[in-house]
Amino acid sequence: MGLVLTVVSMTVILGLKDGEQRVYFRVGGEWCYLWTPAEFKAGEKAPVVIHHNGARGYVREGEADWLGTESKAVFLRAVMEGSGCVVAGSHACGDHWGNGCAIEANTALLKMLDGCTGLDTSRLGLMGGGLGGALIWNSILGPFAGRVKLVAVLQAVANLDAAVREHKFKDVCLRAYGLPEDTPDDEAVEKIGLHDPLLRLRALGRGTKLPKTAIYHGFKD
Repeated sequence: MGLVLTVVSMTVILGLKDGEQRVYFRVGGEWCYLWTPAEFKAGEKAPVVIHHNGARGYVREGEADWLGTESKAVFLRAVMEGSGCVVAGSHACGDHWGNGCAIEANTALLKMLDGCTGLDTSRLGLMGGGLGGALIWNSILGPFAGRVKLVAVLQAVANLDAAVREHKFKDVCLRAYGLPEDTPDDEAVEKIGLHDPLLRLRALGRGTKLPKTAIYHGFKD
């Protein structure tokens, strides 16, 4: 059962209590959720994992695809049971492919979580799959820099250049960046290059500290 909360004077009041709960709220202009494990204690500090949706994923008023679909929720439940963490997520502008709108929404969610009683965002992890991977890396390489301890990416996008040049989801990728679907490959790559996680990772200096990362990728992907 979920509890839907609203924003009051730009501040989200979660009012977390002991035990399992699913809370929906708006921050950064997007619907978000927070799911606590059964052993959650509001008077203590639980680590936080922010989950990032893949294509067609959503968070709406009172519902989210990763909470409402058992075959997806089982992954989040396993993470909570193994670590005692709480899981949060933002709609993050929908099918975003790691664009600026999604980064802003993700950042707004983290800033809100920073001020929540019962949460310890100094112990922060990120997870997600599909195009959610682009948002994970662009967050780490941007406003989340130095804050994330652990990352798990599952069948996750990390290379926009390949999506364009191999014409695998080129149309939806370009749409997320406001470009016509028939934009020539070279022009498209040039325009979205600053948002390409792989190019940004390759540009990092040797010794740049990054989170500990687990990559899960199936053969068909």
